[in-house]
Amino acid sequence: MNAKTALSLLLLSSSAACGGASEDAPSESAPADAVEQAPLSVTIVAPRQEEILEEADVVVWLESTVPIVPAGDMTPGTGHHHLYLDADLGDMSAPIPTVPGSIVHMGNAAREYVFENVASGPHRIIAVVADGAHVPLQPLVADTVRFVVE
Repeated sequence: MNAKTALSLLLLSSSAACGGASEDAPSESAPADAVEQAPLSVTIVAPRQEEILEEADVVVWLESTVPIVPAGDMTPGTGHHHLYLDADLGDMSAPIPTVPGSIVHMGNAAREYVFENVASGPHRIIAVVADGAHVPLQPLVADTVRFVVE
């Protein structure tokens, strides 16, 4: 072995020993799609689960990991909120219908909505995030809260 080859081998082995890349180590420049993303979510912050409300006007506050945009915006990975008050989910592959007082489209990118004059008794709210055409995101991004109005 000549001196040039020996020097090259020495440099290579010292590079690996000092944290140089190896075939077994993951690359720091792995493709973005190889990184696993957390599932998207929506959370009904208010009312809280099993909360007893004294007011007939029920204020709903939402938080979401989905970027919330106005209805009609078809940017992939975004959506807007829909609320179901005491209504069941329908076909989740079709646009969500509007049912006054029961199924609400929050197409202005709001995160707050007030249901006025909610009757006394137990109730359920389901929040669903849908795309710009009101079709629920898949996998489904939803949350449910049950509460009571006195």
